[in-house]
Amino acid sequence: MFELPFEIDQVLEKLCHSGYEAYLVGGAVRDMLMDKPAHDYDVTTSATPEETERVFEGYKVIKTGIRHGTVTVLVGNYPVEITTFRREGSYTDGRHPDAVFFSRRLEDDLSRRDLTVNAVAYSPVKGLSDPFGGVDDIKNRIIRCVGNPDERFSEDHLRLLRALRFSAVLGFAIERGTAESIHKNAELIRTVSAERVFSELCRLVCGDGARMILEEYRDVITAVIPELSALDGDAYAHTVGSLSYTEPFLHLRLAALLHDTVAAPSGRDDVCVIRDTAAKNALVCLRCPTALCDNVCRIIRYCGSDVDPSDKISLKRLASKTGIKILKDVIKLKRADVLAGDPRLYHRLTDLNTAYDTLCETEENGTALDVRDLAINGNDVKGLGVRPGPAVGELLRYALDGVISDRVENEKAPLLAYVAEKISGV
Repeated sequence: MFELPFEIDQVLEKLCHSGYEAYLVGGAVRDMLMDKPAHDYDVTTSATPEETERVFEGYKVIKTGIRHGTVTVLVGNYPVEITTFRREGSYTDGRHPDAVFFSRRLEDDLSRRDLTVNAVAYSPVKGLSDPFGGVDDIKNRIIRCVGNPDERFSEDHLRLLRALRFSAVLGFAIERGTAESIHKNAELIRTVSAERVFSELCRLVCGDGARMILEEYRDVITAVIPELSALDGDAYAHTVGSLSYTEPFLHLRLAALLHDTVAAPSGRDDVCVIRDTAAKNALVCLRCPTALCDNVCRIIRYCGSDVDPSDKISLKRLASKTGIKILKDVIKLKRADVLAGDPRLYHRLTDLNTAYDTLCETEENGTALDVRDLAINGNDVKGLGVRPGPAVGELLRYALDGVISDRVENEKAPLLAYVAEKISGV
């Protein structure tokens, strides 16, 4: 029915020829049923880990999760993860089963899975095994829990966010009973480690269906990011709308989601700095990697900056301050903000588009926007008789502003003459 990679085919065939049941299961089966390329191939089998090791004697076998019945077999250089059919005990911590029991029945293994779309198995010998209606749910584009949704979510609280993530990424609607259970159990997501929550959130916000999920499941999203709970209904709707108009790049989507987390205080003109701080606090709590956090916060910090395309020198100065890539992202966020707002203000898009084109032209031309881009360096400045110290950096920045302002060419001789004039006070 499906064309599988040679290595996966070989694993399934060897297990079956040794007298065991073996199936491809989970995301790969779901993706193939949707005519999408599969990436992660997980095999489940009636063989215990010890029996699997005997079947693959002569192969390199890595005991990656032996306690939970998982071994990895290297077929050539291709790692194939093989897990024994299993049942699970209670989930005292709301995240991991207290005990795992090996089984000889495929249905036991499929019944412990979160969603029906992930509970379909495939064998080249026996075809599809679908005890919970996952094939129909895939055809009908439905996200549904396996069995009782309250039980599934109470077992593993992260499943709340996983259901939302799959809906956003696949564009599937969430079945009514599952949706009601998500709302009822929304607060449970607060018990899950920040790292796991952030991983799911990142994939959710980059999904094509992110807007629908963020709008319909605000209770879950604000449990994940409490800073968003301060927004009134209109402000939250605008935030979600802005996110939907950005490209599905993680740093842009996170910047859009967090750029209005604090209302503008009366009489304050540093609201973007305040919002930058609030966004950083939220991202740090989510254990966001430092580089990504810094990138997102810089976009938010400068999103209130004026970008007047008629003043190219001021635009280049701003790009020099922010970095040209950050400023281009700032403009993308400002455009999304306009698109998510009053259509009568869409005329602002013209200036933003012109400014963006100017930045692209500046980037393509290799225009100097940093002292490192200059045709002179600190040694050249010291060669003019300047003593080592802060003055060297100040003169390089003076030279850079001269280039940005079109007062001097970015060539060594003119720059040295320009700096020499400054030194002599001419």
